Amino acid sequence: MEKLYGYNGKIAYIDLSSSKIEIKDLDPEIAKEYLGGAGLSAKLTYDLLTEDDYKTLQKDPFSSVNPLIFSTGPLTGTATPSSSRYCVTGISPLTGIWGESTSGGFLPIALKRSGYDAIVITGESDDPKFILIKEGNIEIKDATHLWGKNTRETIEDIKEGLEDEKLRIACIGKAGENLVNYAAIINDEGRAAGRCGLGAIMGKKKLKAIAIKGGQSIQYFDKEQLSNLGKTTRENVMIPFATNLFSHYGTLIYTDMGMVIGDVPANYFTKTEFIAEDLTGRALKEQYVVLKYACAGCPIGCGRRTLIEIDGNEVEVDGPEYETTAAFGPMCGILNFKPIIKANHKCNLEGVDTISSGVSISFLIYLVENGIAIKEIEKYLDEIRLEEIRWGNDNVVLKLLDLIIERKGIGNILSEGVRMMAKKLDVDPDLAAHVKGLELPMHDPRAYLGQALSYMTSCTGANHNKGDFYNIDGDAASYAKIRKKDRFTVNKREKAIIAYQDLTNIYDSAVICNFTHINDGALARLLKSCTGIQAFGSSGTLFKIGERASNLKRLISCKLGCNRANDYLPKIVSTALKTGGSAGIAVDLEENLKVYYEKRGWEWDTGFPSPEKLKELNIIKS
Repeated sequence: MEKLYGYNGKIAYIDLSSSKIEIKDLDPEIAKEYLGGAGLSAKLTYDLLTEDDYKTLQKDPFSSVNPLIFSTGPLTGTATPSSSRYCVTGISPLTGIWGESTSGGFLPIALKRSGYDAIVITGESDDPKFILIKEGNIEIKDATHLWGKNTRETIEDIKEGLEDEKLRIACIGKAGENLVNYAAIINDEGRAAGRCGLGAIMGKKKLKAIAIKGGQSIQYFDKEQLSNLGKTTRENVMIPFATNLFSHYGTLIYTDMGMVIGDVPANYFTKTEFIAEDLTGRALKEQYVVLKYACAGCPIGCGRRTLIEIDGNEVEVDGPEYETTAAFGPMCGILNFKPIIKANHKCNLEGVDTISSGVSISFLIYLVENGIAIKEIEKYLDEIRLEEIRWGNDNVVLKLLDLIIERKGIGNILSEGVRMMAKKLDVDPDLAAHVKGLELPMHDPRAYLGQALSYMTSCTGANHNKGDFYNIDGDAASYAKIRKKDRFTVNKREKAIIAYQDLTNIYDSAVICNFTHINDGALARLLKSCTGIQAFGSSGTLFKIGERASNLKRLISCKLGCNRANDYLPKIVSTALKTGGSAGIAVDLEENLKVYYEKRGWEWDTGFPSPEKLKELNIIKS
């Protein structure tokens, strides 16, 4: 085998049905073409799934053939700033297509040093299990005693049971166990791989947790140069004004600024104006004791830990950050922190995506407030009265969150996301705020039309982390290939949006945090000194890797039934608002989508990447 620098060079395959563990070498050619992280996981998934598997997964994403993959990349845990990041992928039970999420904290370092570049989990156990990886050894252990416990209890119990406080753990709570379609995976107590419902896949596989103690050493091609480049990059990362604001106030620095330009949705995407001053990072500090949190090796430290009284006890909770605050705050008509913090804490304890749950709850409130599908809704209201479901009722929001986690009553409907809510409640599907089944994040597509097209074409559905183009038009990031224009302009920018999506794929394959906005030139130099692979020193090669990953994920999704009709923004988020920072802006990007397809090399009739494009990228062989 060719020597690989920056990698472990091993992939672990764990079949929970048979308890079989197999270790395989990482193919150097795959490392060169897909880098690691999300790109590597897409390649491993594509190679694993047969045509029969795709047919099975179309009918049931919870099938045992669904491969759940935890992975890192060559830059994870290096001197590169904000590189304590890992990726988890699978076929999403929420969307039915390719699903991926990333998370930070300290577990990514342990995973990187586990001896494996990826952990591929297939099959399904009859009884609850957890996986222990310690100094390269892998065990499948009984987790019956952990089933039903929340994530904090699970983490504490595993450490106590194994008498090892240095273990790093990723786990699910009750939401994952109950197969909530947007269940999250929680690591380091409050870090979340939140989107796409990958925690529900763990629940279906009866996999409660993965516990890792990593001590394997990684060899780097030029460690001294990598260290020097990391130091320079770290200094450059902290120069932009926006980065310093994130460091001082966390992501909540954006709440009032975003509201002014119409980017913070409220009352289920029907308005963008609200009193934002009590929901900012400064307001959080004024109202509570707030501690700064940084993932391992991160100079920014955008995370927050807040002290709050819950049930008469002072509790240190993770967050809240911007997406959660907007989703449980103005989206639900709530404009004070306490219920938002409680909802966020509950989501972290029981493993729930705060974006999808907040949007689903606000969708229900919107329907009731507008007198839509009342008779259908009333069929499920065993524990909540119809008149309680109103904007700003924080008690009912917390009740609904409990019902979602338990999958009880109306919560059982909400737990499947807004697309299925619309179907089961028999309402206009254009009222469901999603793309491909994934609920829209807290960046309104009418505020940045480049972001709207990115949502429509994203590999996972509406996901602001798979092409955060609002950062380009909002002056928080800039790249040579991507020129800033008016935020309401998309014409002749389709290629720039593609380039930024591909760059995001590189971040998620490297794996590093995209908050750093490291430019492609610096990224190329870091990867070359890390791996010694000469091609990685070229910016053009990196973008080709990103393009390859984008197209492979699209191919997997198309094989699962995704097509052009799914690249669509529903009317609830595309119809012009009458007031706010984006007043009068409607989203109609059909012509831009055609240009996007042409630039991507995708077939307009089918939505598939063309055979010529797949051959060009070496995804399929000539």
